[in-house]
Amino acid sequence: MVLHWKDGYTTGVPELDEQHRGIFALVNELGELIERGIYDSAEVDGLLETMGADIQKHFTQEEGCMLRHDCPMAQKNKEEHEQLLGIYLDFLSAFGDRKALAGLAGFHLAAGGWLLEHICFVDIHLRSCLGKDSG
Repeated sequence: MVLHWKDGYTTGVPELDEQHRGIFALVNELGELIERGIYDSAEVDGLLETMGADIQKHFTQEEGCMLRHDCPMAQKNKEEHEQLLGIYLDFLSAFGDRKALAGLAGFHLAAGGWLLEHICFVDIHLRSCLGKDSG
């Protein structure tokens, strides 16, 4: 799965949109490693670590932004973020020996699919809330 950024994914918050593009790039980089058969390497380990850190940082900033702008999707957004973090942590636990290409490919597909669906159905609601700053 290769992720391509589309203008329709924009939230209206440039920093969040740039973070989304960065997460797309990490998912795509993971896909490239899988295609090349590289799954038991320090490169994969580092990429997974970067992905986890970037996602957690992004989630914290995005959740705060939705709360500041009184976005009605804020709670759903937080719940879905917790869902992806759970998927990520479960994957890391199951993939502890970094030996299973199928597990890595499954995580790649799940993360990419989740990301597209989440941005399209939750994150984009932020656009309509930007003028309603509550604080």
